[in-house]
Amino acid sequence: MKKLITPTLILYICLSCGSKRQLAPLAPEDEFERAMYYYENRKIEDAIQAFERILFYHPSSELVDDAQYWLGMTYFENKEYDQAITEFDYLIRNFPRSAFLEQAYLNRAKAHLNQAPHYSKDPTELNRAIRLFDQFLTQFPNSPHTNEVRNLILAARNRLARKELENGKLYGRIGNEDAALLYFNYVLTTYPETAVSAEAAYRAATIYEKRKQYEQALTLLRALREEEAWKEKAETMIRKIEGKTKNLSAEDLDETKGLGEVEDIKGLGEEENLEEIDIHEEETDE
Repeated sequence: MKKLITPTLILYICLSCGSKRQLAPLAPEDEFERAMYYYENRKIEDAIQAFERILFYHPSSELVDDAQYWLGMTYFENKEYDQAITEFDYLIRNFPRSAFLEQAYLNRAKAHLNQAPHYSKDPTELNRAIRLFDQFLTQFPNSPHTNEVRNLILAARNRLARKELENGKLYGRIGNEDAALLYFNYVLTTYPETAVSAEAAYRAATIYEKRKQYEQALTLLRALREEEAWKEKAETMIRKIEGKTKNLSAEDLDETKGLGEVEDIKGLGEEENLEEIDIHEEETDE
């Protein structure tokens, strides 16, 4: 439990702030107060040193796991995510009964998510963050952070889905409709809950309509009637297709099913192609 900072300690801190010499360690409770004062006032280097003094000089104190957690949070707040992950990992491995265990698991996963690069880059960090968030939900099923974690997983999956969608759009721009359809369908089957799945459905329907695969196109477009952002475009294309097919027999329509289906996106070289995408393009999943 955090104590109120005493006037004596405030005076000590103020005097010490003007000195560059190494501060002598205090009693663990006073050192922790000093460290938290630095943390709350964004004195990052001073906070790090104060928390580390507790770990070094008072390893048997009951405040050690507290100091370990807040050391991680100091790095986290300073966006030094690699070091924050290291500190949270240490707490998780060495203090399994800590009151900060749940928060350490949560913020470790957040650190991986926060340091993940743009969606067009290597998705390793995003996938690792999702795995750690899933681990959190398994380990802490009754956590008050459950909804927050689920939303963070969705945000991460939106970014992964956006990568695949942009691959499909790129292939569409260069005229490779088979490859484009692969990626759009991959988004629909792998990331159906994401915000970008509606765009993938519309773009796949456009290709199906162009290829006269009207049943596949209509199936996707009718589902888009439930998506406010795509409803008008979907209705327009539905009317266009219905105008083309009103004189076709059921047998003729049935013959359009299954034409040109594609099943696997592996080996299409998306990594090098995505580098050409403007990384400043506005992301709709955030």
